[in-house]
Amino acid sequence: MTAPRQRVAIYAAGILAMLVLWYFTVYTPASKKLTSERNEVNQALRQLDDYGRTIRELPEFLKANEKLEAVRRELNSSLYAKNEIMDLFHQLSSDAQNHNLQLVQISPPVSELLELNRQASADNAPLFLNLTLDLQGNYVDFGRFIGELESKPYFRSMRNCSIRGAQTPERNIDMSLSFKALIGTREATS
Repeated sequence: MTAPRQRVAIYAAGILAMLVLWYFTVYTPASKKLTSERNEVNQALRQLDDYGRTIRELPEFLKANEKLEAVRRELNSSLYAKNEIMDLFHQLSSDAQNHNLQLVQISPPVSELLELNRQASADNAPLFLNLTLDLQGNYVDFGRFIGELESKPYFRSMRNCSIRGAQTPERNIDMSLSFKALIGTREATS
């Protein structure tokens, strides 16, 4: 080979080697990085689109959530109060029987029951109810009943207590007891 041809071949081989070296050291990593950044940009655009769609749907979701919350409060007020009041009445009746007392009447004021439903639907504050129990029995059993009643978790305060008549062997006395009760407090049954 002649010297000029040999030089051209060496230059060509050098240029080819530099192109291969440039391809693998500069172009390929830059191409991979560019592809990776394009993928990240596309993913970020998809996330932004999803976020925008969520933001557009948020007012409808909040309206639906408010409606459902209002329905839940309304249902809770009627179901919660009624079930808990019935549980309390049953507990009082059972306690009176356990103390040999006859429960003649339980009378919560109707206005308080209506207010109880309104209050239960308005917030999550504790619900109180004023109750009046009319009982028949003897002094000792009545005293024991009151003592146990005051230790119950639903008992809050005594409002009024009256005894009518005199106890005779043929007749029990009539007793009336008014107190404030916390609705929704249940005792653990063993």
